[in-house]
Amino acid sequence: MRRLSIARTATAFGSMAAIMLGGVLAASPASAAANCPSGYHCVFKDIQGDNQRVNYFNSDSNFTNDYFSNSGGVVNDNITAASNSSTGGYESHYYRDINHANFLFCVNPGRQTGTYLPSGMNDQASSLLLRGTTSITCFN
Repeated sequence: MRRLSIARTATAFGSMAAIMLGGVLAASPASAAANCPSGYHCVFKDIQGDNQRVNYFNSDSNFTNDYFSNSGGVVNDNITAASNSSTGGYESHYYRDINHANFLFCVNPGRQTGTYLPSGMNDQASSLLLRGTTSITCFN
């Protein structure tokens, strides 16, 4: 009888360990770039998370007077990647033209575009509009 009890206990501990280990080993979802401060919507010049970036807290209807950090040049039509570290749940919506014209792509809160934007979106953004949750498919 004691053997049966020990076997059940071992099985229970083994199952708990497997569940706990499975939780540790499970892949985590994509997240905002480490180089994008909490609460901001960040754009990068060359690669996701690089040091030539701009951190936006609000919408910006015209990137022509914005400059990347570290002598990265003008932001307009030079964005290679974007990240959304929004703490207010705002989606980052980027547009091909100034004044939020001609939607290009969007990034969900806590997410990023990846290392580079796809070729049809790379170096095309001219404005940013922060929006609440929408039905538009964004980088997730």
